[in-house]
Amino acid sequence: MSETSAVLTVMIADDDELIRRVTSIYFSGRGYRVVVVASGQECLAQLRLGEPDTLLLDVMMPGMDGWELCRRIREFSAVPIIMLTACAQESDREMGAAAGASAYITKPVSLKELEARVRALVASPGDG
Repeated sequence: MSETSAVLTVMIADDDELIRRVTSIYFSGRGYRVVVVASGQECLAQLRLGEPDTLLLDVMMPGMDGWELCRRIREFSAVPIIMLTACAQESDREMGAAAGASAYITKPVSLKELEARVRALVASPGDG
């Protein structure tokens, strides 16, 4: 299957409006379908409606943080999850892996690098 023949869906779950806007503009401009949510509860609700090809998940969100959200998602879904966060300690990376994240990227990040990681995860969904 050619990657250009199918539209990939990326969900962005981040409480920072600027991050959501910039990331959404980048991915939609590159031909992706983008779903944007600002909270853990909104993310869970959207996931139950339909899974994206990849979820970009912030850790530091009010209410339900990304660690808890990732654990809850793993109860019903194997969607590739990229933790996208400013939390850069080794212990944070370990928590991401323990929660079920497929990849862990620290902010700031190049949007081209982020897209490459999305493509790599979609190309090999069994790896993670």
